[in-house]
Amino acid sequence: MAGLSVVGRDRYGVFPLRGKLLNVREATHTQILENKEIQSIKQILGLQLNKDYDNVKSLRYGHLMIMTDQDHDGSHIKGLLINFIHSFWPYLLKVPSFLLEFITPIVKATSNRGGDICFYTMPEYEAWKESVKGNAKGWTIKYYKGLGTNTSQEGKKYFQDLEKHKKDFIWVDDQDGEAIELAFSKKKIEARKNWLRQFEV
Repeated sequence: MAGLSVVGRDRYGVFPLRGKLLNVREATHTQILENKEIQSIKQILGLQLNKDYDNVKSLRYGHLMIMTDQDHDGSHIKGLLINFIHSFWPYLLKVPSFLLEFITPIVKATSNRGGDICFYTMPEYEAWKESVKGNAKGWTIKYYKGLGTNTSQEGKKYFQDLEKHKKDFIWVDDQDGEAIELAFSKKKIEARKNWLRQFEV
């Protein structure tokens, strides 16, 4: 499950994505032109091909927020969206707060005595579980399989505390661009394999 939220000075919009976005770095010109998701995102934001953007003044919305499940598929969708923007409008990724992520819990621990703790990564949750050890009996644990497993009440709570759930993507230097290409370019297959081997357990 995934979607985009676009934010302007006086308007908001939401666009649900149907599955994973096309990897534009390896697609043909025809595939890109015929892809409805790609064309919709361009139209919503007012993006033009072959135009350099060093600010968002000419766009219909000034911010693009990615909302996906907190699992591996969700991370892949985020990556494909970043890859899309970087392929055609790399300077936009350098504009502060243009690209954002909306994060939701992957696990929530609710105390029988009231109150809860939200965890946004499994290592964060595992560290907490290790710290409470035998005292975990007083907690009810809820695992979220995706955005759809959040209740409407939980959803409202997230948006009421938007600053807590909103994360900026921050461009540090050119190595960020190289990392995006490493992840999504066919020309980098061998380098990508070597990179992934570093994380094999």
